[in-house]
Amino acid sequence: MSIRLYLKHWCQAKGLSLCELSEQTGVATSDLQEFQQGEWDPPLSIVTAIARSLDVPMSWLHYDPRVIQRLWSDPEEDRPTLPDFSSPDPLLQRIIQLNQVYQDHFALLASLLHHGDAKLIRAAQVSLQSLAKQVRPIGLPWGSRPPGHFEPPSD
Repeated sequence: MSIRLYLKHWCQAKGLSLCELSEQTGVATSDLQEFQQGEWDPPLSIVTAIARSLDVPMSWLHYDPRVIQRLWSDPEEDRPTLPDFSSPDPLLQRIIQLNQVYQDHFALLASLLHHGDAKLIRAAQVSLQSLAKQVRPIGLPWGSRPPGHFEPPSD
């Protein structure tokens, strides 16, 4: 999904109007409106400034903030809040750490994804999902388990 589709949601999640975001980023409000409408493709420096103003890792702009809130927050909370992040994406940092240990696995996955065969990619996804169900997670990078998480009773 495009960042432009979620810009409005991110502004709402952070309590900012488009005008306030414009003031913080130095980007004209009309340019931000054109971006939301798909009429303008901003350079990376502008997208970085938007992420910085919203105080989230740039990679999070590709997702609906409500999804990030669900992953990060306690499902018991009435109004989940986003963490205050001005540092790089913690998920990305973990992937980089694992890549150093499991380079051969990441190389195989990158090769498969680069090839682009939809059937092979789907088969890999199904296999990975099946394997992920078989392992007990040591810990998730966010504070609590996602909604709907089920742990079987230990015997």
